[in-house]
Amino acid sequence: MSPRAVVLMYHRLSDGPSDPEEGDYVLSPSLFEAHMRWLAVQGRQVVSLAALSDGRYEERAVALTFDDGCDSDATVAGPLLRSLGFPAAFFVNPARVGVEGCASWDQLRELAEGAFTVGSHGLDHALFDDLAPSELERQLAESRREIEDRLERKVDALSLPGGSGGERARRTARAAGYTLVFGSRPGPVRGPAGTGILPRFAQRRGQGFPGFQATVDLRPLFVLHQQLRYQVTRAGRRLLGTRAYAGLRRRRLDRGAPARRA
Repeated sequence: MSPRAVVLMYHRLSDGPSDPEEGDYVLSPSLFEAHMRWLAVQGRQVVSLAALSDGRYEERAVALTFDDGCDSDATVAGPLLRSLGFPAAFFVNPARVGVEGCASWDQLRELAEGAFTVGSHGLDHALFDDLAPSELERQLAESRREIEDRLERKVDALSLPGGSGGERARRTARAAGYTLVFGSRPGPVRGPAGTGILPRFAQRRGQGFPGFQATVDLRPLFVLHQQLRYQVTRAGRRLLGTRAYAGLRRRRLDRGAPARRA
């Protein structure tokens, strides 16, 4: 039987208050460091996207991905991963590069030159579900072209914003030259990554360290819980529509967000 790999999805790493839209996807740097050092102490294999694509990994290997192009990719994640010798992939939105809270092109260039992968997360983080075909094609083609031009590196990996777009986005991405497409559905990758939408496990603040361990160990009940949560979320998005669901989610997060510093 082919080995299974766990693809982890991180976002911002910060102790401070964040945009409520980011919700509990924001992890503290200390928790992230605890994740990475546990992998190192356990001798868990951490693999590149190339190894994932080819199936060159052992059972319960881990691949690290980061969405949204946050500035903490360069200031927190990059230095720690480099010190541990761990590969990773950072997915960015070219239209948001250099804005407050996001990495700059110089920072992304340093990551790319340090042997990390920089891929596309769409042009401006628009969700793909409701986009017209021409706009979806533009999002995928222009984001890929700008990253390649700025970093002088080939871009062949895409992370779907919010896990949106489904099979239509995957087909359009393949036609645009992407070979790996990552979504948000929880689950392991088995054997060579193939041409489908690759599953990932989002790392959330509320899961704490035990949730991280349950994820990388692929504990069946935990995985089932994450998959059910994902299905409920997707059903809500389909029922309400992308815009209405996003507005409802933001209002809920606003009510639960801590007060911001002045």
